[in-house]
Amino acid sequence: MDDSRKALQAFLDIISFDRIVSILLLCLIAWLLLISIEFLLKQLNKALPKFRLIWNRSYPFVRLFVWLSVIIYSIVGIIDPHENLILAVVGSISIVVGLATQEPAKNMIAGFIIMINPPYRVGDMVTLSGHYGEVIKLEWSVTWLRTFDDNTVMVPNAEALKTAISNANSGALDEMVVVKFTLPMHVDHKKAIALAREATQCSPYTFLNKPIIVNLGNEYDLGEFLQTITVKAYVMDVRLEKKFMSDINIRVLSAFKNARFYDGQQTPTH
Repeated sequence: MDDSRKALQAFLDIISFDRIVSILLLCLIAWLLLISIEFLLKQLNKALPKFRLIWNRSYPFVRLFVWLSVIIYSIVGIIDPHENLILAVVGSISIVVGLATQEPAKNMIAGFIIMINPPYRVGDMVTLSGHYGEVIKLEWSVTWLRTFDDNTVMVPNAEALKTAISNANSGALDEMVVVKFTLPMHVDHKKAIALAREATQCSPYTFLNKPIIVNLGNEYDLGEFLQTITVKAYVMDVRLEKKFMSDINIRVLSAFKNARFYDGQQTPTH
């Protein structure tokens, strides 16, 4: 205990006012630098939205590099303590810090794992802890989501790694969207599939570089057999998912109603 107190006292002796000011000034410069980088990335997102996922994913690593550089330079370049003193002080306080920060430490370790072997990255549409939304920020201890209700959700990283993670786009700017329609059994299914495909192709949100798939199925509901038309298509930007779904519903339903599929007057096929 006496050795620990001596080590702590020696550590306090080398912390002068000038050193404290230098460290604070270094932190201020790092903070201003990160703000400038973040502002620059936002401008790049506006100018080159096609590459916004690349810009957004680079920021967590830049922030990590900047703060690690600040910590290392503050210790080695400004404080410059003796090696034995560092080991003694770290050994004295590590137990207390470890006991006091078990849960935050788990989140930080989980955050490090996510950065090294990412199940998701900034810009991905994921489901975490029952919340579905876009990953807008990835920090050491928490992941921030923005849902389609415009809510911002904070999920601890340790909690995110406890359960299965559903990733809708896995790093791509586009993602698959599935829309299902139900029709009476007498409707001409070939015509319904053709109308659904054509209507989907006409949507301004459809990413036409990937295929549009229309599947036919059936189900039994309320004592009646029905046929289902499932449209699987890719939206050009994950943030347009809900607009794309709404647009597909409007276009396909309008096509079906114009074909009189829902008024019982469409000629049955045999």
